[in-house]
Amino acid sequence: MARSKGNTGNWLMTYSDMVTLLLVFFVLLYVLTPGVDQSVFDNFISYFQSSIGVMEQPATISSRGDQIEEVRDEIAAEWIDFSDFLEQHGLSSHVEIENTDDGIKITLSDSLTFNSGSAELLPAAQIVLAEIAGVFGESVSFTEVQGHTDDVPISQNSFFISNWHLGAARAVSVVEFVRDRSILAPDMFKASSFGEYRPVAPNTTPEGRRQNRRVEIYVSYARMVEINQNVSPFLFDFAEPGETQ
Repeated sequence: MARSKGNTGNWLMTYSDMVTLLLVFFVLLYVLTPGVDQSVFDNFISYFQSSIGVMEQPATISSRGDQIEEVRDEIAAEWIDFSDFLEQHGLSSHVEIENTDDGIKITLSDSLTFNSGSAELLPAAQIVLAEIAGVFGESVSFTEVQGHTDDVPISQNSFFISNWHLGAARAVSVVEFVRDRSILAPDMFKASSFGEYRPVAPNTTPEGRRQNRRVEIYVSYARMVEINQNVSPFLFDFAEPGETQ
């Protein structure tokens, strides 16, 4: 799977300079205030030295990038057997796996999953989804399945009244199938539909419409979510003078 490049932290130098200048500015204002004696000034400086600081972060910018790469390598290792399975059965062209911020995204083509206008899983889709369910382990924190369609209107005699409904029914079919075969609890799944409104290709050609008819499975991993939640480079802790940080 492709790897994304880590962000550089060059902007932190400018940010830290700005914070330092602001501190100096307010110290000067305080010093120039009439009636401030030496003891008050000393207490003021002591307060800033003891109470304002950058709290220790779970990860610096550089180490966060290393953590992301490490977790992505672990996730990729979990899906190696699945990738081999796809190649052995000639299904690689129907299934795409890529990295996301919180884990991975699996895209299933329409030709693999459903017949036209139907939400009933094809046998080939059931085989692939059973393999996916087998990969899901305790490290998976959440899974969202999205149904997407082309912009061809639903036929009048269809069971579904719109492409939104068709996409939703397909997403639910995938969720129910995978849920019944994985160790994940039902509340760790979500089914949603974007109908025809999130195309990945123009709907002006048969090939474009084929690409737009798809199911996307977003798999979130707890460690990736945790790393991405701890992205603030600075957190200032205002404690009482003399308290330890």
